[in-house]
Amino acid sequence: MIKSLRIRKKSSTFAAAFCRRSWYILVLTVLVMKENKKPYIAGWGYRIFKSYVRFYNDHLLYRHSYYIDKENLPPLGEPCLIVSNHQNCANDPLNLLLGLENRSHPFVIARGNIFSWNPLLTKFFLWLGMLPAFRLSHEGAESLSKNDETIRVSGGKMLEGNRLIMYPEGVHQHIRWLGDFSFGYTRMAFQTAEKDGFKRDIKIVPAVNHYSDYRAVQADMLIRFGEPVSLAPYYELYKEKPRTAQREVNKLVRERIQAMMLDVRDLDHYDEIDWIRNSEFGSEYCRKKSLNSEYLPDKLQSDKQLVAALADFADWDAVREIREEEERLRINDIDLSKRKSILTLSASVLAQTLLLPLWVCTLYPNIFHYNIHRPFLRTDDMYTNSYRLIAPVVVGLPFFFLLTVLFCGLMWGWWWQSALWMLLVTYPLSLFAFYEWKWMKNTWQGIRLLCHKAQVDALMEKRTKLFDNLRKTIL
Repeated sequence: MIKSLRIRKKSSTFAAAFCRRSWYILVLTVLVMKENKKPYIAGWGYRIFKSYVRFYNDHLLYRHSYYIDKENLPPLGEPCLIVSNHQNCANDPLNLLLGLENRSHPFVIARGNIFSWNPLLTKFFLWLGMLPAFRLSHEGAESLSKNDETIRVSGGKMLEGNRLIMYPEGVHQHIRWLGDFSFGYTRMAFQTAEKDGFKRDIKIVPAVNHYSDYRAVQADMLIRFGEPVSLAPYYELYKEKPRTAQREVNKLVRERIQAMMLDVRDLDHYDEIDWIRNSEFGSEYCRKKSLNSEYLPDKLQSDKQLVAALADFADWDAVREIREEEERLRINDIDLSKRKSILTLSASVLAQTLLLPLWVCTLYPNIFHYNIHRPFLRTDDMYTNSYRLIAPVVVGLPFFFLLTVLFCGLMWGWWWQSALWMLLVTYPLSLFAFYEWKWMKNTWQGIRLLCHKAQVDALMEKRTKLFDNLRKTIL
């Protein structure tokens, strides 16, 4: 009885304190979302939130994040339109946003239907810097007229000094391939210049995003900014022939993006090309070019050269046969060259058994963060890492943090202790949860390779012959 009274007393004390603090939270939220006097300079609340997202993105979701040639960006406050390829759903614009100065407040054109979900969410999206774009294939013909307002607002933001991000392909691709560009971004840029009386030079900065693996946790990510395209030399042509000016600018921007990215045009053999560049031969080719296959900018450069060299390769059936055999055995090509002995596998199993209790404890709340994408994916798995980033950052981490603090506070009164503890251990335990699971999978794959030794040996023989053929053809 005494114990239950104490718990109720603690609960009522907590409820009163929570109600008082709710007003502080409400006032703080209003202040955080308040805009800065200079539109292109982000408020401190935006900067804090951006730093929080960047930490999760650059250290938990990705192993290495590379932001290259940022000196190609015009000074903050000058009209600037950043145009990029689009391959990995929400991760592409988020990585671009995170690659810009922390004090900048850029805007990105996003799919229009998300702005109809909830008025509060719409306000949050606008605060983040998202503006709606309506597409015939998604929102219908009746919604296309709303794009005029988006063009007007986004052009105004550019003239105020905000950087604007657009994806002229319209939709994200499912492969490393550059799609056709619509002229919406060139029309918006020239109309903005016309609204300004052609006084200022609006610059279009081509950019690319590239990933070592679209869907993997702790993969590598790269953003590269190309040489800006100045619109000023095209102003006179635009006054006489607006469509011709847009075509010329679009051609130049697209060429610069294509030159920086991995663009595989041979779609008939795309899977085979992708297998070769991710195989042990792809790493060997990279080393032969005096490049580091573990450094993503070098690997991208090597892969571009490798794809170009494969234009003269003809034995695609051999590649397809090995690739399909590896898929049937559920093995990764790189692991074939790193087969483990029985002694090594036994030691791994023993170590993992000892670490199992700790790993089970780290499943809270990491099992949510790493697997949130599974219930939502249907036919498009390019949303995988978008869910892994957005759901934990916006919902998961704050929710589980507060839940842990509330539980510890109500049970033992450890308010600040539990909050500090969660802040200190979340990052290392999240990495431990992932890498322990990865170690388990690799150990299990090593066991499977031993169990299918005869099939693996036959596959290795075919693989060796293929690699010898590739060396003769392109090395």
